[in-house]
Amino acid sequence: MERSEKEIAQIIKKRVEAIPAVKGYHQLSVRITGKRFYVDMHVLLDKNLSFEDTHKIASDIEREVKGVAPNARVTIHTEPLGGSRESIWRLVRDIAEGVPGSRGVHNIHIQEIDGKLCVDLHLEVSANMTVKQSHEVSEQVETRIKVAIPNISEVTVHMESASERVSRELTGVETEMESFIEHVAERFPEIKHVHGIEIRRVGDNLHVVMQCHFDPTINMEKAHEISNNLEREIRSAYPRVARIDVHEEPA
Repeated sequence: MERSEKEIAQIIKKRVEAIPAVKGYHQLSVRITGKRFYVDMHVLLDKNLSFEDTHKIASDIEREVKGVAPNARVTIHTEPLGGSRESIWRLVRDIAEGVPGSRGVHNIHIQEIDGKLCVDLHLEVSANMTVKQSHEVSEQVETRIKVAIPNISEVTVHMESASERVSRELTGVETEMESFIEHVAERFPEIKHVHGIEIRRVGDNLHVVMQCHFDPTINMEKAHEISNNLEREIRSAYPRVARIDVHEEPA
């Protein structure tokens, strides 16, 4: 019997929640194109897991997803739970930018009060969006952040209208950027190989996706720290990169 994207997402949610090593998840996306399912999700795991164990859990999750949708193309993003303040900041940013209607987020501040975290951020939405629509986006951001990070007690979202910029073609930027990313990755000895670099246009911005093979003996927290440093290097050279997804795998 044919199932909708929403029904598939609910079944996947239950299967993933049943895996003991999974501490939480967010940004579960299921879409159907033709006869193929595309499933994308971020899962939270213990930050002290080895990289090999992390990869095994991701494979287990993929197997569970394919048990629901055998022909699915599955993308699993693993993130350390209870990591550094920077890891929490990065998670908040990814959640806020992933909510439909969000045009970006900045000025994220995280403060600890009485053992709980309080988040304050500025969220950009289209200047053409109504007050009601922007309020709904804000509520979605707040809800998703609290679900993904239970230790957060308060989320304050300041709404701003994103400036409308004219899209410009960036001739040849893909080839140039691929070479730059490969060169920068060589500065990190823990990264053994970078491949599958994809550079996508999203309006007048760029979305970079890549696979990094790390030394399998390092833990998740260290791998994410290196990924963060790599992302900063890329954004410094290419300010129009709005999003970077690094898929970490053991070499």
